[in-house]
Amino acid sequence: MSSLPSSPGHVVKKRRVERRERLCKSAICKHFDKPGGCPFPNCKFAHGRAEVNDKDPHSVAAQRKLIREQAIHRAEEQFQTRDEGAVTSKRRGTMIERYYTEMFSCDTMGKPMEDQYVHMHSNRLCVVGVAESHPVMQEELVSVEFSRNVLENHVTGKKKKGGCFMLPNTMICVLKCKSGRDFKLYSCIRGSLIEVNKRLQTEPELLKQKHQSDGYLIIIQPKKVEVAEIQESLLSKDEYKQFRAISKANAELIEKAAEIASAEAVTLEEEKQEFRGCTNGEADSTY
Repeated sequence: MSSLPSSPGHVVKKRRVERRERLCKSAICKHFDKPGGCPFPNCKFAHGRAEVNDKDPHSVAAQRKLIREQAIHRAEEQFQTRDEGAVTSKRRGTMIERYYTEMFSCDTMGKPMEDQYVHMHSNRLCVVGVAESHPVMQEELVSVEFSRNVLENHVTGKKKKGGCFMLPNTMICVLKCKSGRDFKLYSCIRGSLIEVNKRLQTEPELLKQKHQSDGYLIIIQPKKVEVAEIQESLLSKDEYKQFRAISKANAELIEKAAEIASAEAVTLEEEKQEFRGCTNGEADSTY
């Protein structure tokens, strides 16, 4: 006798149970530090830092540990004097270098050189904007037109609930240039939309002049369990520099090869014309 197919509700419940068991001991119990202790005998949360299971890279504890380690690494790099002979301040680097993990999305949506940055703060909030290598930096920007769902976004409460959920291919806005070119910008990551920089509607020049500070596009809050996945999907600052250096060198090689090919084509055409002139002259002399 064949078994009956399970209902959709049963499948959803089973997934929830599996996820809860997988994330077991990944967070500290809220009642553990209270005077009476934890009242639950079979508590599935960790009682102290020693019991926290942060080996699973997709657990909440592992994500928080990753953010803490990156913050400590930035602090060690930016607050140390590297030049012993020079008189320099111990507080090195910009605000973004000190408090944000800089990441980049190169050739967004398959469009060459249309790069965007995603700067993740130690509180997990991500600032999305236009990278310095984007072609719009060489254009005269006229306007920034945000999409309707982005402009109508509304969050409430202390935890900013109610924001629309963004996907990597969700369009944020369209940049219109004086030359007639248009550039579409995208979210690049998954998360809840927290804030939109509406100043760009009245001051579009901020996107070029202060693209990393006042010229940002939006602020997104990703899910806790997707922090590592987001960082793996984007390029770090060093990887971004290497990628752009290689692409620039390849572009220069292609340009030089095109110049050589065009020069050879011109010389070949000139030789053909000379040969034709010589043959015509010989034919006239025979007559």
